[in-house]
Amino acid sequence: MQTLKIVSIIGGCFFLLFLGLFFVTWMFIVFMIPLVILIILSVISFQDEDVQIDINRHVSKERAFENDEVDVVLEIKNKGKSINFLEIYDDLPDKVEIIKGSNYTALSLNKNEKITLNYTLLCKVRGHFPLGPLKLRIRDFFDLFYKEKIMESSTYLMVLPHLEELRNAPLKTRANLFPGAVYARQAGIGMEFYGLRKYVPGDNVKHINWKALAKFNNLMVNEFILESTTDVIIIIDSRDIESMGTPKYNPLEYSIKAGGSLASFFLKRRDRVGLIAYGKKEGKINWVYPESGSKQLYKILEELVQIQAYGEYNFNSMINQASIHMLPKKSFIIFISSLQNDESIPEGIEKLSRMGFNTLVLSPSSIDIEYSLKENDEIDDISYKILDFERKNDISRLRNTGTMVIDWNPSLPLEVMLEEVKKYQMAH
Repeated sequence: MQTLKIVSIIGGCFFLLFLGLFFVTWMFIVFMIPLVILIILSVISFQDEDVQIDINRHVSKERAFENDEVDVVLEIKNKGKSINFLEIYDDLPDKVEIIKGSNYTALSLNKNEKITLNYTLLCKVRGHFPLGPLKLRIRDFFDLFYKEKIMESSTYLMVLPHLEELRNAPLKTRANLFPGAVYARQAGIGMEFYGLRKYVPGDNVKHINWKALAKFNNLMVNEFILESTTDVIIIIDSRDIESMGTPKYNPLEYSIKAGGSLASFFLKRRDRVGLIAYGKKEGKINWVYPESGSKQLYKILEELVQIQAYGEYNFNSMINQASIHMLPKKSFIIFISSLQNDESIPEGIEKLSRMGFNTLVLSPSSIDIEYSLKENDEIDDISYKILDFERKNDISRLRNTGTMVIDWNPSLPLEVMLEEVKKYQMAH
């Protein structure tokens, strides 16, 4: 390919040739000779063969959380002829920011020479981003010609939503038959002492209380408080309306952060946690079946990374579909939604109650989010008060169904807002 410089030189040659012919003088032709020689030398010196360069990209971590830093190292080796002028550009998505170093460099590279290019990224928002491909541009010594090549070498970086550590969330759940960390107030497998009973054949010898044998002259065994798990299902509203705001500050992003934080909290208690995200259309629910363990947290986080606001699938229809095989009996349901533009939500919540589910609604306020993102005048203040009043009325109607509803101002930490659950439990 030609640069603008050679286009200008060729144009100058034709102009000098025109002047020479017009004025019938060799003087202009003589001036043209150095330019022609420059073009010839540039053509001879420019490499016409394919660029033979090996690229290896290393990242400090392939999974990062929002606002984490990731170091990137590019190892570049020239396996072909020496290159006088080489430009290197590592293509990056606009949702990551370079805070140290550069993803561009210009240099010369001898045969078999190896160099490294280092830079550091700031992961601003959640997502699944490709780093690369690498773009190379080689120029001749006089910068008249260039050749471009794209090295199809990409590394994928997964940015997980930021999690808030919840230490003392007052969330009461119902125990089931699976072993876990919720006290069921009955004898069974556990760690905390429950009482004594007479030994029966088949009891574990390790559980015999030898002090009781000496005192009562009967074999007695220790019983412990049964520890059981709870099935927790986190439902996230990912309809299109949930994206109102900026790409980083909107109800869906806060819902995803809350969902990940709650999943981490319950999984640390050894509960079983599942996830449902709806919004697209009937039959298009994203879900993760409830399981326990650290691997389950990453399954849920990986699903949360993929969620995008789309569609208008209503809550009640989703419950009709999900209740068939996605909602284990006696699950604790946490529904996270701004509650906007869906008249079917109260009906769906009542249906969950009739089916025996204990439900908590956590509602990030889109009104508070939008109000916090701009400078407001008197009219904006009045509008905010009207919209907030209407929202509180909608929440009151939902609370009248007997459901716990938390009106969450996202400027406050989630753990602070969950204290509202304690007040509700004391009142009931």
